[in-house]
Amino acid sequence: MKPMPGMLTPETLPSGTLDPLQFAKYSEEKANVVPVYADSEDLGIVSWNLLPGQANESHSHPYAAHCFVIVEGEGHYLKGQPGTAEYAEYPIKAGQTVVIPRNQVHGIRNTGKTPLSYFGITTTAGGEYARVVDGVVHKY
Repeated sequence: MKPMPGMLTPETLPSGTLDPLQFAKYSEEKANVVPVYADSEDLGIVSWNLLPGQANESHSHPYAAHCFVIVEGEGHYLKGQPGTAEYAEYPIKAGQTVVIPRNQVHGIRNTGKTPLSYFGITTTAGGEYARVVDGVVHKY
Protein backbone atom coordinates (compact mmCIF):
# COMPACT_ATOMS: atom_id res chain seq x y z
CA MET A 1 0.00 0.00 0.00
CA LYS A 2 1.32 3.44 -0.91
CA PRO A 3 1.85 5.52 2.26
CA MET A 4 -0.52 8.45 2.80
CA PRO A 5 0.91 11.72 4.14
CA GLY A 6 1.68 11.37 7.85
CA MET A 7 1.93 7.57 7.83
CA LEU A 8 4.77 5.82 9.56
CA THR A 9 6.91 3.67 7.24
CA PRO A 10 9.54 0.97 7.87
CA GLU A 11 12.13 3.75 7.89
CA THR A 12 10.28 5.97 10.41
CA LEU A 13 8.71 3.33 12.66
CA PRO A 14 10.29 3.89 16.11
CA SER A 15 10.06 0.64 18.11
CA GLY A 16 7.27 -1.09 16.21
CA THR A 17 5.01 -0.83 19.26
CA LEU A 18 2.06 1.53 18.84
CA ASP A 19 -0.59 2.80 21.23
CA PRO A 20 -3.85 2.77 19.21
CA LEU A 21 -5.39 5.42 21.48
CA GLN A 22 -2.78 7.97 20.34
CA PHE A 23 -4.45 7.82 16.90
CA ALA A 24 -8.02 8.19 18.27
CA LYS A 25 -8.77 11.70 17.00
CA TYR A 26 -12.40 12.64 16.45
CA SER A 27 -14.20 15.23 14.32
CA GLU A 28 -17.68 16.63 14.96
CA GLU A 29 -18.20 16.97 11.18
CA LYS A 30 -17.64 13.39 9.99
CA ALA A 31 -15.85 10.12 10.66
CA ASN A 32 -12.13 10.84 10.93
CA VAL A 33 -9.43 8.63 9.41
CA VAL A 34 -5.93 8.99 10.85
CA PRO A 35 -3.01 7.53 8.84
CA VAL A 36 -0.90 5.12 10.90
CA TYR A 37 1.48 2.90 8.86
CA ALA A 38 2.24 1.62 5.35
CA ASP A 39 5.12 -0.44 4.03
CA SER A 40 4.78 0.40 0.27
CA GLU A 41 4.21 -3.28 -0.53
CA ASP A 42 1.08 -4.83 0.91
CA LEU A 43 0.31 -3.59 4.43
CA GLY A 44 -1.48 -0.49 5.59
CA ILE A 45 -2.98 0.61 8.92
CA VAL A 46 -5.35 3.50 9.57
CA SER A 47 -7.34 4.52 12.62
CA TRP A 48 -11.06 5.13 12.02
CA ASN A 49 -12.66 7.36 14.65
CA LEU A 50 -16.45 7.72 14.85
CA LEU A 51 -18.52 9.83 17.21
CA PRO A 52 -22.02 8.54 18.07
CA GLY A 53 -24.11 8.33 14.89
CA GLN A 54 -21.13 8.51 12.49
CA ALA A 55 -20.25 5.69 10.09
CA ASN A 56 -17.68 4.36 7.68
CA GLU A 57 -20.24 3.72 4.91
CA SER A 58 -20.64 0.32 3.28
CA HIS A 59 -18.00 -0.35 0.63
CA SER A 60 -15.71 -3.12 -0.63
CA HIS A 61 -12.11 -3.60 -1.75
CA PRO A 62 -11.50 -5.93 -4.71
CA TYR A 63 -7.82 -6.52 -3.85
CA ALA A 64 -7.63 -5.93 -0.10
CA ALA A 65 -8.53 -8.02 2.91
CA HIS A 66 -9.09 -6.26 6.24
CA CYS A 67 -8.90 -6.84 9.93
CA PHE A 68 -10.58 -4.32 12.23
CA VAL A 69 -9.42 -4.21 15.85
CA ILE A 70 -11.95 -2.31 17.95
CA VAL A 71 -9.96 -0.06 20.31
CA GLU A 72 -12.73 1.76 22.18
CA GLY A 73 -16.50 2.16 22.07
CA GLU A 74 -19.23 0.04 20.51
CA GLY A 75 -21.32 -0.05 17.38
CA HIS A 76 -22.39 -2.29 14.52
CA TYR A 77 -20.34 -4.06 11.86
CA LEU A 78 -22.29 -3.74 8.58
CA LYS A 79 -21.86 -6.84 6.42
CA GLY A 80 -23.16 -7.06 2.85
CA GLN A 81 -24.74 -4.56 0.49
CA PRO A 82 -27.47 -2.53 2.23
CA GLY A 83 -30.91 -3.27 0.84
CA THR A 84 -30.11 -6.88 -0.11
CA ALA A 85 -31.10 -10.16 1.56
CA GLU A 86 -27.43 -10.76 2.49
CA TYR A 87 -27.16 -7.53 4.50
CA ALA A 88 -26.77 -7.92 8.27
CA GLU A 89 -25.56 -5.86 11.22
CA TYR A 90 -23.52 -7.35 14.05
CA PRO A 91 -22.81 -5.69 17.43
CA ILE A 92 -19.13 -4.94 18.07
CA LYS A 93 -17.28 -3.54 21.07
CA ALA A 94 -13.80 -2.69 22.31
CA GLY A 95 -11.50 -5.70 22.40
CA GLN A 96 -13.16 -7.49 19.47
CA THR A 97 -11.74 -8.11 16.00
CA VAL A 98 -13.64 -8.21 12.69
CA VAL A 99 -12.14 -10.17 9.77
CA ILE A 100 -13.22 -9.04 6.28
CA PRO A 101 -12.28 -11.06 3.17
CA ARG A 102 -11.48 -9.38 -0.15
CA ASN A 103 -14.53 -8.04 -2.03
CA GLN A 104 -16.82 -8.31 1.04
CA VAL A 105 -19.08 -5.24 1.31
CA HIS A 106 -18.60 -3.86 4.82
CA GLY A 107 -18.86 -0.78 7.02
CA ILE A 108 -19.05 0.27 10.67
CA ARG A 109 -21.54 2.52 12.45
CA ASN A 110 -21.18 3.95 15.92
CA THR A 111 -24.50 3.09 17.59
CA GLY A 112 -23.17 3.72 21.10
CA LYS A 113 -23.15 6.79 23.32
CA THR A 114 -19.35 7.17 23.40
CA PRO A 115 -16.67 7.52 20.70
CA LEU A 116 -15.75 4.42 18.66
CA SER A 117 -12.20 3.94 17.40
CA TYR A 118 -10.74 1.02 15.49
CA PHE A 119 -7.53 0.10 13.69
CA GLY A 120 -8.21 -0.89 10.07
CA ILE A 121 -5.41 -3.23 9.02
CA THR A 122 -5.32 -3.76 5.26
CA THR A 123 -3.33 -6.00 2.97
CA THR A 124 -3.39 -5.59 -0.78
CA ALA A 125 -1.38 -8.76 -1.46
CA GLY A 126 0.64 -6.70 -3.92
CA GLY A 127 -2.45 -5.47 -5.82
CA GLU A 128 -3.67 -1.92 -6.05
CA TYR A 129 -5.79 -0.34 -3.33
CA ALA A 130 -9.33 0.41 -4.47
CA ARG A 131 -12.51 1.31 -2.58
CA VAL A 132 -15.89 0.53 -4.17
CA VAL A 133 -18.91 2.49 -2.91
CA ASP A 134 -22.28 1.73 -4.56
CA GLY A 135 -20.53 0.34 -7.64
CA VAL A 136 -18.17 3.32 -8.12
CA VAL A 137 -14.45 2.40 -8.00
CA HIS A 138 -12.04 4.84 -6.33
CA LYS A 139 -8.36 3.89 -6.82
CA TYR A 140 -5.56 5.06 -4.54
